[in-house]
Amino acid sequence: MTQRIVVKIGSSSLTSDTGGLNPDKIRFFASELAQLQKDGNQVLLVTSGAVAAGFTSLGYRTRPKVLHEKQAAAAVGQALLMQAYHEAFASHGISVAQILLTRYDFSNRKRVQNALMTIDELLQRDVVPIINENDTVSVDELKFGDNDTLSALVGNLVKASKLIIITDMDGLYTDDPRKNANAQRIDRVAAISDELFSFAGGSGSAVGTGGMRSKVEAARIAMRGG
Repeated sequence: MTQRIVVKIGSSSLTSDTGGLNPDKIRFFASELAQLQKDGNQVLLVTSGAVAAGFTSLGYRTRPKVLHEKQAAAAVGQALLMQAYHEAFASHGISVAQILLTRYDFSNRKRVQNALMTIDELLQRDVVPIINENDTVSVDELKFGDNDTLSALVGNLVKASKLIIITDMDGLYTDDPRKNANAQRIDRVAAISDELFSFAGGSGSAVGTGGMRSKVEAARIAMRGG
């Protein structure tokens, strides 16, 4: 039976530590997703990485923090990101499509229904929709948190069977294991509590913005959506 699977990949899983795309990582994930599709699944990719991909091309030494600088980096990086995905998926005979969304789109019934119809058509034609936040027009107050929240909203919208959020950590811990050797991994979460959010902390890398906390929040949104 065909399943719809939403996979979200964060900036730190796609880029080098100093910014810019890592082609080997892109090819690896494209290969994994291509296999999912060949196994009979409908695959949607929610990707971060536009700002991280573009800021070095503009001459920034580190990820910019001022809004218009981040938006400029995203404008450059989004093209680089889609080119990399296009080439990586093409080697498996798969076409990709770009869909840029903002939080406002999900609060407007007509806009979100139009997005759903477009996604449905692409999936029917075995095209992988590649979904990202429209960083060039979004403002900080409306952002999704490194697309973790976006991936959960997309999963609910398309009635996905699974939401898989890929990160550079191997799970949720009671503390940051890179700083605390006694941190314990939590293999299964039965209920999302305030204590769980206190474990999750904030952003974990210099090129990303989400961190584990926004992934816990995405899980909560996905649970509420069934």
